[in-house]
Parts: sequence; C-alpha cells; structure tokens
Amino acid sequence: MAELVAGAFLQSSFQVIIEKLASVGIRDYFSSNNVDDLVKELHSALDSINLVLDEAEIKQYQKKYVNVKKWLDELKHVVYEADQLLDEISTDAMLNKLKAESEPLTTNLLGLVSALTTNPFECRLNEQLDKLELLAKKKKELGLGESPCASNEGLVSWKPSKRLSSTALMDESTIYGRDDDKDKLIKFLLAGNDSGNQVPIISIVGLGGMGKTTLAKLVYNDNKIEEHFDLKTWVYVSESFDVVGLTKAILKSFNSSADGEDLNLLQHQLQHMLMGKKYLLVLDDIWNGDAECWELLLLPFNHGSSGSKIIVTTREKEAAYHVLKSTELFDLQQLKTSHCWSLFETHAFQGMRVCDDPKLESIGRKIVDKCGGLPLAIKSLGQLLRKKFSQDEWMQILETDMWRLLDGDNKINPVLRLSYHNLPSNRKRCFAYCSIFPKGYTFEKDELIKLWMAEGLLKCCRRDKSEEELGNEIFSDLESISFFQISHRKAYSMHDLVNDLSKSVSGEFCKQIKGAMVEGSLEMTRHIWFSLQLNWVDKSLEPYLVLSSIKGLRSLILQGSYGVSISKNVQRDLFSGLQFLRMLKIRDCGLSELVDEISNLKLLRYLDLSHTNITRLPDSICMLYNLQTLLLQGCRKLTELPSNFSKLVNLRHLELPSIKKMPKHIGNLNNLQALPYFIVEEQNESDLKELGKLNHLHGTIDIKGLGNVIDPADAATANLKDKKHLEELHLTFNGTREEMDGSKVECNVSVFEALQPKSNLKKLTITYYNGSSFPNWLSGFHLSNLVSLKLKDCVLCSHLPMLGQFPSLKEISISNCNGIKIIGEEFYNNSTTNVPFRSLEVLKLEHMVNWEEWFCPERFPLLKELTIRNCPKLKRALLPQHLPSLQKLQLCVCKQLEVSVPKSDNMIELDIQRCDRILVNELPTNLKRLLLCDNQYTEFSVDQNLINILFLEKLRLDFRGCVNCPSLDLRCYNYLERLSIKGWHSSSLPFSLHLFTKLHYLYLYDCPELESFPMGGLPSNLRELVIYNCPKLIGSREEWGLFQLNSLIEFVVSDEFENVESFPEENLLPPTLEYLNLHNCSKLRIMNKKGFLHLKSLKYLYIINCPSLESLPEKEDLPNSLYTLRIEECGIIKEKYEKEGGERWHTISHIPNVWIDDI
Repeated sequence: MAELVAGAFLQSSFQVIIEKLASVGIRDYFSSNNVDDLVKELHSALDSINLVLDEAEIKQYQKKYVNVKKWLDELKHVVYEADQLLDEISTDAMLNKLKAESEPLTTNLLGLVSALTTNPFECRLNEQLDKLELLAKKKKELGLGESPCASNEGLVSWKPSKRLSSTALMDESTIYGRDDDKDKLIKFLLAGNDSGNQVPIISIVGLGGMGKTTLAKLVYNDNKIEEHFDLKTWVYVSESFDVVGLTKAILKSFNSSADGEDLNLLQHQLQHMLMGKKYLLVLDDIWNGDAECWELLLLPFNHGSSGSKIIVTTREKEAAYHVLKSTELFDLQQLKTSHCWSLFETHAFQGMRVCDDPKLESIGRKIVDKCGGLPLAIKSLGQLLRKKFSQDEWMQILETDMWRLLDGDNKINPVLRLSYHNLPSNRKRCFAYCSIFPKGYTFEKDELIKLWMAEGLLKCCRRDKSEEELGNEIFSDLESISFFQISHRKAYSMHDLVNDLSKSVSGEFCKQIKGAMVEGSLEMTRHIWFSLQLNWVDKSLEPYLVLSSIKGLRSLILQGSYGVSISKNVQRDLFSGLQFLRMLKIRDCGLSELVDEISNLKLLRYLDLSHTNITRLPDSICMLYNLQTLLLQGCRKLTELPSNFSKLVNLRHLELPSIKKMPKHIGNLNNLQALPYFIVEEQNESDLKELGKLNHLHGTIDIKGLGNVIDPADAATANLKDKKHLEELHLTFNGTREEMDGSKVECNVSVFEALQPKSNLKKLTITYYNGSSFPNWLSGFHLSNLVSLKLKDCVLCSHLPMLGQFPSLKEISISNCNGIKIIGEEFYNNSTTNVPFRSLEVLKLEHMVNWEEWFCPERFPLLKELTIRNCPKLKRALLPQHLPSLQKLQLCVCKQLEVSVPKSDNMIELDIQRCDRILVNELPTNLKRLLLCDNQYTEFSVDQNLINILFLEKLRLDFRGCVNCPSLDLRCYNYLERLSIKGWHSSSLPFSLHLFTKLHYLYLYDCPELESFPMGGLPSNLRELVIYNCPKLIGSREEWGLFQLNSLIEFVVSDEFENVESFPEENLLPPTLEYLNLHNCSKLRIMNKKGFLHLKSLKYLYIINCPSLESLPEKEDLPNSLYTLRIEECGIIKEKYEKEGGERWHTISHIPNVWIDDI
C-alpha cells in the first residue's frame, strides 16, 4: 500500500476543491478557458497557503502566535464556502443535463440566452478566490514560514493499519499495573454491608485516561462478581446529569420499559425490580450533580438484598466524598514506570523482540517517561509508533515541541494531541467530524462511514477504491490508535478525553444544543446535534430561530423520543432556510409527516427517518438528486415508496421497512450498494430485469415472491452471476401450500436453475421452494466459498443436494422439508480424494415430519453442534460414535428415535428429550447443560454419577424409564443455576440445596415420595420455585422457610391440597413475590386473605383448573400491586366473578387485566 504522509487538516480539502473545479461537469458548465484560469489562480493561492499549514497547526497553540488559530478558522470557513458553492454548481449542472435530456428544444433556446449573460456562479467563485488570496497574504504578518524546518515539526510518515479483528471481550493480558486495585475492589464487593439500609457506594477516582473505566470493567466481568450478584448493569452518565433521565437509563439497562417522565412511577418500578435482589450497579463517568439530586436518585436502591453495591467512576474527588458520600474510595495513581513500559512495549512492538534494537528501546523509554503514567496516552502513542517503526521517526516524536504546547483550557492531553497531529489530513477531517457526537454516544462503523461520505470527506481517493472502502480503512486506522473503542457488540464509542480532543480541533464548526438555550456564537458552525426535549411546534423557540439563521449548516441531527414531534410549519421554515444541508437525521421521534419542502435541500446526501411514525414520503423527495443514503428502518406505518423514486440516481444505501411492492424502474438506481430485499409481484415477474441492473449490491439481499416467476428467461434477467459483491442471498418463493400440477413444479425447477449466483457467495437461504429437485449449481464446484446453507419449507424435494462436497461449508440447517424420507450416500458424496463435510461445524435437521432413516458414516471431523428436532418418524439414525469436536448435541421430539450418544470430551451440552430409546455410554465431565427428560427408555451403560461434572449450569433429569440411573451426588455448587428433577422416588434429595449459591430456578415434578427439603433449607438466591405433584413435600410447606427468601419472585404449585381448605397460609410466602400460579388444585376451596396481606409486590395471580375453589379475597385484601388476574377452568369462580352478571365482579374489577377462560 502506498505510504501516506501526515498532513495538515485542510490539505485534503484543498485537493477536493481543485478536483471538483476541474471536473467535466463544471468545465461544461462554464467555458473551458474560464475554468482553466480559475484553476491556475486557485492552485497558486492554495500552494502558497499549503506551505505553512503544518506549521500553523502547531503554532496555533503557542501564546506568541495568538492570531494563528483565528487565521486557520477563517481559512476553514472560506474552504467550506467554496466547497458548498462548487456543490451548488455541480447540482445545477446535473439538473440542466437531466432537463436537456427530457426537453431538448426548450433547453437549447435557454442555452442561447444564458450564453449572452454573465454566469452568477462565476462571480461568487471569484469572490471566494479573492478571500483565499487575502488569507495567503496574511501568513507573513502572522509569522508563518519564517523557519524552513517549522512545517515538518513532529510530522512523520504514516502507514495505514491492517484491519484487526475485534471482540467485545476485554483482553486482560494488555492491562498492566491494576492487579492490586482489582483484588482490593473485588474483596470489598464480596464483603457484607456495614452501612445499614444505605447501599454502599465505591468511587473510583482519577485523572482522565487513568484507567477508571478499565478497572471497573475488569471487576465487572470477573467470574467471582458474576457468581455473587443476582443482577448487574452498567450505565454511562457523563457531564449531563438528570435524575429522571438517569433513572430511565438504569431501568432500560435492566431490560425494563421506562416510559413517561413521572419520577415517582419510575422509581417505584425500579424499586420493585430491585427488591430482594443482590445487585451491582456501575455508574460510569460522573461529573457533577448536587447532593440532594443524588440522594433522590439513590432512593430505590436501598430496597435490594443485603450485599448490593454501587460503583461510580469520576474525576472529581470532592464529588466522591461530599456529593456521593462514598463508602470506599479508590484513588487511582499513575502507572509505575515498569508497568508503563510493559504497556508501551505491548502496543508499539507488537510481539517483536525489544532487545533486537536497543537504540529504539532507549528512545521508547524516554518517550514513555513523557506520558505521565496515563494508560490511555501510552496505549495511543504506542499504537501510533507501531506504524512508524524507525529510529529517525521515533526521535522526531521525542524531540517535537508539541510536548510543551499549551491548550486553552488544559483539557487536551498532549500525547493524544500528538497522535492526532501525526494523522494524514483526510484522517484528521474524519476524526474532527466525530465531535458532533455527545460524550458516551455509541455508533456503528457503517453509520459513521455514511456520515463521512455525506460530508464529502471520502472523495479524495484512488480511482480503484470506493468511498466505502476508504471509509473502512480510515475507521480502522482511528480504531487502531484507540480514538475509537468497542463499546458493545458492533457499537463503538470515544473516550471522553478523545471526545474533548475532537471538539478542540473542530472548534466553532461543530456544536451540540440541549434544551431551549443556545450558548456561544454559531456564525461558523457547520454541524449541529440538537437534543429535542419539547414538541417543536412553536417557531418562536430560541433554538429554532438560531438554527434557521445558519445558512451554511451542513449537518443536522435532531435526536428526540417518540413523545416529541416536529410540526409541519417548523419543517417548512427549516427546509427553506437550511438549503445547504448535506446530512439530516430525524429519528426515534414522533414525526408523522414529512413536508414537500424537503425538496429544497438540493445538496442533501444523507437522510435518516428511522423509527418515526411517517405514513408516506412526499413525491418531492424524489428531487433530492444528490441523496446517497436513505434510512427508513422501523417506519412501520410506511408501506409504499413514491412513484418517481427511481429518479434518486445517486442513491447508494437504502434501508426499508416492510413495504408492499418495489418502486417502478428501481433498476435506474445503478449505484445502489445496500438493498435489504426485492419483491417480485404476481403478474410482474419481468420486474426481475430491474434487479439485473443492480450489480453493485453488497452484503445481503432477500428476493421475495420468486414463485410468481413463470419464465426461466425472466429469472435469468436477475443477473445474480454478476453480483460479485453479494455475500448473503435469500431466495424466497411463495409461501402457499396449494396442490401443484406437474408443469408448475417443472417450471419452478427451471426458474431456480436460472437463478445461479456468483461463485464467491458465502451464505444462501432457500425458503418455500416448490420444485421437485434442487438446481445443478447447488454444489461445491459452483459455490466453493459457501459457509452457510439453509433449506426451509422445500416440501416437494425428495433428495437433498450433495452437500458433503462443499469445501468451505460450516453450517447446514434443513427444516420443514417434508418430501425427505431417507438421507443416504448422496448427501455425503463420498469420494476417495475429499473427506465429506470437512469444514462443517453446525448441522441442524428440524421439523422433518416424513424423515425415517439416516445413514450416517463416521465423518464430520469438525462438527461442533448437532441438532435433530421434531422428526416424529425418524427411527434409524446411526450417529457417528466418534465426533472429536462435538460440543452440543440436541435430540428432541423424535418419538421413535433409538440412538446411542456419541463420545466427545469437548461436549458441553447434552439435550435429549421426548425420544424413544437412548443409550448413554459415558457422561462427559465438561458438561454445562445436561437435559435428559420425557424419554421412553434411557439406559446408562455403566454405573455413573454426576460428582465429577463440576461446571453444570443447567440440569434436567427424568428418572422415569431410566435404567442404571446416575447418582444425584452433585458438587457443582458455584455453577448450577437451574435444576429440574422429575420422577424422584426417594423421601429426600441426596445433596444440600443451600450450598448452591447460584441456584435461581428449582423445578420438582412427580416426586410422590419426597417429604422435605434437605437440611439447610432452600438456596438464598432462589428466584423461581415450581412444584408439581409432590403431595408429601407440599404437606411440609410451612417448614420450608419461604418467607425469608427475599429473592423469590415466582411460585408455581400444582397439588390436590388434600385436607387443606385455604391457601396460602399467613406469612407463608415472601413479600418479594411477584407471580403466584395455582394449577390443578382440585380440592382447594378458599384463597386465604391473610396470606395475601403482606404480598405488596404481587403482580400476577394465575388460578388454573381449581374446580372446588369457591371465593377469592375481598378487594381490600388483594395487593394494590396486582396487575393481572387469570382464571381458567374454575367453574364456581367463573360464575361468581365473570364480568357479565357475576355477583362478585366488583371485587376484582379494579385489576387492570382480568381474564376468565380467556375472556
């Protein structure tokens, strides 16, 4: 790859402007001579400025050059203006060309007239040129260009990073010097509470970049912490502190709904959720807030179980002591010198031997000394220097004056500034654009790349590389120096210090507005993030008045919520005033209509309306000829696109909701790279020709309605062979199951044959195919790169393709293929040269109702997961007995299946349920999940026990029909979370339940002899207890100690209740209970009102098949928290309590949801 040189922020902007001015469209728009003259003058002015740009970037931070920053800002402003003007010209030229094609005679006449008049754009171009020349003349009076070496200060060559694979897990091997802090913090978290009713707060305090969040993550992800707490969650706080907003964020982090703004209701909801649970809450990056607000926020947290803890990270020691009233404070110090060097060595040398270059090591140690012991700074600089692996380049970094530069507010770490300074110009501009994001905001890579494209930041690249490819490369480079960090899954974020850096370099050009007030001047602002907190219907609001006056605004993000709407009048004025927007994001709010004036935004390239309530797009949106990205995902009320949608010829990325049909002539959008699906309508199968023109499609597409295609020639026009960028293809035929004649079946076969994709396809899913055989191209010879194949509802095919020959295939899923009776040799394609399924890792065969036999040779060397589910006729399945890589085996609902469990030392899940005859030769000792239940006959070949299976997390055993049953001597005390026992015939269980510290769910079925729980009682963290048909055990219920189980939230019981007239007894059930289900209690007559008096958390009461039950507690005796009452098959109760005519209806009518026999 060609080497890039780190350069000033504006250098790539200059190149883009010159390329735009010299483009064919603009040369045709003006006379060629005029353009040539302008280009020469522009080159001269920009070259003069270019000579001092690098020097100016450094001097803008030095006190003696106070006017340099102002000069640079003025220069950026003029460049923005020039770029905007050239985009206006390009758009006008494109519109003229389109008009000429549709109205040639009129256009020729207008052309004669315009040739005789002065072009107004030419005058404006000359004005911008004059401004640039004036700025170029100022450089000497600013002291720029005085030193011949100044422009190269601290700048070294830059080599773009290779893309590294990412993971959301923290790599503890790259973290140094925090072991003692981690151990001390974990010890405190595992200790009991000494603070009475107040939940202990542990504050991690330190400078920005010191590793506070890293330490919190280390502890949060530790196995001991995972085992100790029932609930744990992480919430980012940052500078904006709001009790209501933070309470809602905490609720959402617990996967709970958080609707409305009523703090009282929200806190009660949070209190109920935490009641009786031992929780860990991490509040990351707290900046401010007064003591009264924090006391209000923390009120619900005093109702958790003893041992609950809160961790906060903050830079403010005073806030930790006096505002948060921390129980414990961890004051993080700078890393020791040895740890600093280890961290730097890991990132800068990346596995290379340091001793091979002692001179480089010496320079490196001096550089590390200047980093002040800050882990973030050391990591970022180490990753930067990995790209500049030479003594000369490292010496330039060591000796640069940037170590001594002062920032206006002293917030910007000099090491991060140095990393930024050494980025190439286009990387700098892309990074600066990220200042539009608030602190703590998470973003996806593809989202950010599309925003960069809209701003024109990816234009300056080689002709053999797309903008998206360049964007991926730049993103990887910024990630590689820790400017971007993985937040979760595919989402990224910026550290607060990095966010501060981005805001510092973007200056006044990027703003964030929250609430109704606007601070500072917006004269030069080009990008705005606006947090909508009120319905925007009043044009007199200050933010609206300010926004509509910023004529040069290029990016506008309006971030709201579903309760916030924007009126049509406000939209009209905004779209009329902000005509130079390139990016507009109005998502996640109550927007219900988009006005016609959206067409005023002629330069718009990016429009995001995702998750709004819009029902239609105005036809005028089709006049946005520059639009590259249109995002409509989650617009559930939008079912159709405008008829002239095909005019959006520059569209590259389209995300759609579930629309009914494709817009006409969609093939005209031949720049399209992302299209989630394509619909073939009935009687319009020739529409596939439109898909045939879209050969730049990337990623995934689902072609729906292929059953409507009759002529194979039409199918061939889809041109799938030429779509070389597609990685995943879904071919969905029609979902109907009507009888089909032979000609129609044969037609489907021919159509499918004509849909051959490109050979580099990676994933293929076929659904509702109604042909009798699969196409010839579905073979390893044609699709050698295929890694995943899914066949669904292919009901007429009696044989499967020869899948064994696919060399790269890792996953096969076959379901609802009802024509398959036998899977035999053809499935494997046994050959003397190739091992069948040599790459296969996952095999799923499900819902095959006519499948009877499986001839399965000893193959599958890499198979990790085998699932056979709901195959009722499958009887013969000779599974390979040696599957060395097998980790997961599931055989479920195959009532005739006789099978011997294969041996695998790597197996972690064994799940066999509702099968016929099962032979278990040996239980693997690494099992985490073991489920053997509801099988007709299960035989263990030798005496086995569970004592050596120490890591079991889920155990479900059915002792009915079991021969040589394993001993229930369980020792997995710190791992077992779910335990289900069915058919136990002894009076007691052979293990102590209270020792299982993580056991949350206990189910006991059909254990008639079981009399009591073991000594020590039930586990203290039990959340759900289900007991079915265990009469002797139920008889001893008052000895269980349920009332003390503050973690229990669900209790299900099924028992005749012999000699028991009322239930539950007073103080039998714990006050934390939320769900009570009484099932098949045939002799229960009365619900005891005293048993309900203390159940203040009860939300759901289910009473099923209790025919003797005569009455429920009175209205005043039922908990106010009760939300749902469901009664089924309770004849007496139904008659008394039904809504229509029930004499006791009034006693339950206050409950929000009442269901009596589903009415």
